[in-house]
Amino acid sequence: MVAGALAASVAACGPSSTIQNPNTPGNGDEPSGGGSDSAPSSGPSAPDFTLTSLEGETVSLSDYEGRVVLIDFWSTTCDPCLAEMPELVKLYDEKKDKGFEILAISTDGPETQSKVSSTVQKLNMHFKILLDEETEVMDRYNPKGELPFTVVVNKGGAIVLKRASYQPGDTASWNSLVSAIDGALAE
Repeated sequence: MVAGALAASVAACGPSSTIQNPNTPGNGDEPSGGGSDSAPSSGPSAPDFTLTSLEGETVSLSDYEGRVVLIDFWSTTCDPCLAEMPELVKLYDEKKDKGFEILAISTDGPETQSKVSSTVQKLNMHFKILLDEETEVMDRYNPKGELPFTVVVNKGGAIVLKRASYQPGDTASWNSLVSAIDGALAE
């Protein structure tokens, strides 16, 4: 049983890193929602969602209108997710004063939900942690269920980048992420 859970965990968060352009028609994993008339170079509008934070607050994506938001889907059982988190913490610290936010959405189910708080403390994740126990929000943004899965949303609410997985040392993927954030902050 443990081996089965481990295999499922590895399959869900494989080592390959891909960057998906949200403007590519038919890539099969666009979130629902219309395009943005005000930002034709951006992707579709990011669907709004409301989740409960680790502190028990109700948080919606629309609460962050006018800011650049990195939505990071992760799990305590996903080793690449945990390996990437210190990089995201560092990125947040560098850019938070420029209007940059991270919403780290835990996809842990009931069997691992209790590990979220200790993992957040251990990794010094001092941005908003949201709980998506039923993976309803992840399914809208990432129907394939890849972890980690990162979405960058610009100030106008349009998706400018989707990025699946994480592999330490993949500078091309990381640089594309940082470039998308910096471009969105400069808008």
